[in-house]
Amino acid sequence: MVRLAFVVVILLGGFQLAAQTHISGHLDLEAVSIPNGHVYLSRVALEDLSDNGQETPIARSAVDENGFFSFKKLKITDKDAIYRIYIEQVENALRRTLRTEQLFIFSRNDSIYFKRSGIPFADYTNTNIADREWRRLRRYETALRAVEVKKEDSLSSAYVLNLKSYAKDSLQILMVKLIGIKQLDYQQLLEKDIAKNPDYYLALLSELKKSDIDRGEYLFLENKLAFLTTEIAERRYRTSAIVNIILCMLLVALLVMTFRIRSSGKLPPLNDLSKQEQNVQQLILQGKSNKQIAEELFISLSTVKTHITNIYNKLQVSGRKELLQRHQN
Repeated sequence: MVRLAFVVVILLGGFQLAAQTHISGHLDLEAVSIPNGHVYLSRVALEDLSDNGQETPIARSAVDENGFFSFKKLKITDKDAIYRIYIEQVENALRRTLRTEQLFIFSRNDSIYFKRSGIPFADYTNTNIADREWRRLRRYETALRAVEVKKEDSLSSAYVLNLKSYAKDSLQILMVKLIGIKQLDYQQLLEKDIAKNPDYYLALLSELKKSDIDRGEYLFLENKLAFLTTEIAERRYRTSAIVNIILCMLLVALLVMTFRIRSSGKLPPLNDLSKQEQNVQQLILQGKSNKQIAEELFISLSTVKTHITNIYNKLQVSGRKELLQRHQN
C-alpha cells in the first residue's frame, strides 16, 4: 500500500512538472554559438511585431551541454498571445550583437517543442491551432513576395488584393486575421483598402469587439475606422431627424383636419348603418315616434330603442334634434 502511494505521488509530481515545462527544445551547439548560454522568451504586442527586439524578456532558460532548454509556464497567459523566442549572438568581425529568433502564438494550454536544426528555432511543433494557421499565412506572404512584378504600384495592389482575400476567405481564427490586417498596415496599404471595402472592416471590428481579444490589439484598426463609424452615426442621426420632422408634419396636418371637421360640425360616421338602422333613421327623419316606428316595421318597442341607440353612437349625435340638424345640413 505504501509502495502504491509512493508511485502515485511520483506520477502526480511528474505530471505537474510536465505541465509547467511545455516550452522546450534543443539547439545545435555545433551550428550556433551562445555566448551567454541562455535562450530568451518575450511576449509581443501586435503593435510591436515590426519592432524587432523592442519588447522586454519575460523569462530566460539556460542551455545545457546537450543544447536542451525549457521554460516554465508561470508567465504564460491562458489566452492566445504572440511570443518571441530568441538567442543573442556576437558577430566576431564587427563585434555586434545579432538575434536569431522565432515568433509563435501560444497559451498555457499548449505545448511547443523546437527541434534541433541548423537554423535555431526554425523547425518546431506546436499544439496551438492559431499558430499553425499563422505559419500558413507567413508561407503565403513569402510566396506573394517571391512573385516578380515589373511595376511597384501593381505589386502593392496585387499584394493587398491577395493578402486581404486570403485573410478573409482562408483564415478562420480571428487573431490570425488580425495579424494579416496588421501586415497591410505595416505596408501602409490598410487605409487604401478600407476605403474600398468599408463594410468588411466594420464587420471585422464588430467581431473583434465581441471576442476575448484585448482591445489594445485591435485599437489600431478601431482608430482607422473611427471616421467611418462617425459618418454612419451622423447619417443615422440625419435620417432620424428627417423621419421625426415628417411625423411631426403629419401629426400637425391630422390635428388641423380634425379641428376643421369639428368646426364644421360634420364628423364622419364611425361605421355604416345596417339596413334596419337605415329604415329606423328614415322614419325618425319623417318625425315618427318610437311606437309608430315599431308598428310600421313590425318590431318591438325595445328593438326600436336599441336601433336608435346604435344610430346615435355610429353617427355621433346626442339625440333626435341633432340628427335632424345633421340631415338638414
